[in-house]
Amino acid sequence: MNDPKQYDSLASMPFAPHDSHCSLPMGCQVALMLVGVLGSFCFSLRADEFHRVQRYSVRMFSFGTLIVDTRVGDLEIEGWDNPRLAVEAEKIVRAGSARKAAKLYDQIKVQIEGHDHRIRLSTLYPKRRLWRPFRDESKLSINFTVKMPYDANLQLKCVDGDVTVSGITGQEILKVNYGDVEIDVPDVYSLRLLDAHAWLGYVQSDLHGMTQDSAGFARSLFFSNLRGSQVIIVRVRMGGVFIYGNEE
Repeated sequence: MNDPKQYDSLASMPFAPHDSHCSLPMGCQVALMLVGVLGSFCFSLRADEFHRVQRYSVRMFSFGTLIVDTRVGDLEIEGWDNPRLAVEAEKIVRAGSARKAAKLYDQIKVQIEGHDHRIRLSTLYPKRRLWRPFRDESKLSINFTVKMPYDANLQLKCVDGDVTVSGITGQEILKVNYGDVEIDVPDVYSLRLLDAHAWLGYVQSDLHGMTQDSAGFARSLFFSNLRGSQVIIVRVRMGGVFIYGNEE
């Protein structure tokens, strides 16, 4: 595994902390609580955004399986003709200074386990505390750019993020809670099974014989061809699915 490269960048946007303590009548206290909530939201918007990139590489064989398990961040996955898995992880944190950002970087980690036939790529966040289960999570995300053997298999779970997959002829099982999934099918006639479902959102396709553009509850797209070999299964809770292909 090669040594990761890192860099930081920031946007110079000032911010100011707010004081939510006050001993006033109930009506004023409620109003100040609302102001405090809005103030926290504004703080999140006004905090500076810092980036750090890390790169990883590991040997991966054709027909192997990549298992991806991430929480917050977008993923772009592309197939290539190379027996290696290449990962670029961009950590994005929101903080008031570079010093505070450096501490946040260490709270989220990228973990790659295995090689050759089976590899797991996952993100590790701080343990959630019962009284503040989502503390700082809105400030932490990781965007991934991944290149993997085009004929390998992909299993992916993402809590919140957009997923783009292109150039993969192996099996794909994609599950996203909140976000959009876009899939470029390399060979439409090699599809054995296409099963895409969005609980709330849209499903779009421009594949021959499967043209669809609908939005709402329980939208789905299903296609089977016993002569094909590739299986693609997509499940999205809230978001959309867009499937297209090159039918030359």
